[in-house]
Amino acid sequence: MSQPLGVEASLSDSGRRLEDSLTYLVRWATRHDVQTAVMRDAQSSLPLSHVWLLVRIASCGPCHPSDLATSFGVDNSTITPKLQRLEVEELVKRQPDPQDRRAALVEVTPSGLRLLRRLRRARAAILEDRLAAMAPSKRQAIVAALSDLAAVLE
Repeated sequence: MSQPLGVEASLSDSGRRLEDSLTYLVRWATRHDVQTAVMRDAQSSLPLSHVWLLVRIASCGPCHPSDLATSFGVDNSTITPKLQRLEVEELVKRQPDPQDRRAALVEVTPSGLRLLRRLRRARAAILEDRLAAMAPSKRQAIVAALSDLAAVLE
């Protein structure tokens, strides 16, 4: 991998290699062909923006639509049609906010959780397929290192 533009020469070799690798991994995971394969294998026809919204709702628990809009850096008018489609597909549901009956909270339904599990299994299968050529000890080391890195970053 070549050094991306704008990376300072003062980075250590390991820091530069880690940054390059993480950049590549994120780019690979978000490539259109990879995302399309995941959606196909999970048997989902949702647009990717709706899937990202569903993932966000699942990760934050019941939340206000306005908080979702803020977290994505968009206006409520952008989130509302996506939430409506997720509701029509019975992947999310609205419930009254117990703190403010005028407001609603959105939460993932059991159907939405099943879809998210299918998506995770599909991504995991693609990754396992790509890693199949590696020695088992190398795969285990990668999994352990990435798990440790994720824990540190969280």
